[in-house]
Amino acid sequence: MTKAMGSSGFYRWGVGIAALTSFLIVWTTIVRDDGNGIGFFLTIMAAVVGAFASWFRADGLARTMVGVAVMQVLLGIAIATAPSIAAIPGASRMFLLGCGVFATLWLAAAACFRRAARAMPQA
Repeated sequence: MTKAMGSSGFYRWGVGIAALTSFLIVWTTIVRDDGNGIGFFLTIMAAVVGAFASWFRADGLARTMVGVAVMQVLLGIAIATAPSIAAIPGASRMFLLGCGVFATLWLAAAACFRRAARAMPQA
């Protein structure tokens, strides 16, 4: 394991939270199957691309997770305000709540990666 991936417990927590969030997004998208799944899968793809682009360094992963959280919130707003969703009672509120929960999990992963980056010695 490299220093970038470190032995920091915070780094491991960040990876675990990000993996759990990705699993929950896939699971809820498959269960829901309402045609909005591609946007949710793109948030996971953004996290994966950001992880590779930052070479899995904790500081880069922290920024990536914040970006993915913003993407998650914007996706929730876009879906909640869509005319097809507005016709279903309570659907907008449920999408906003779900995306808020996912965004919170992405931000929790970002906080863990940030703490891991601070704990690592500077090169």
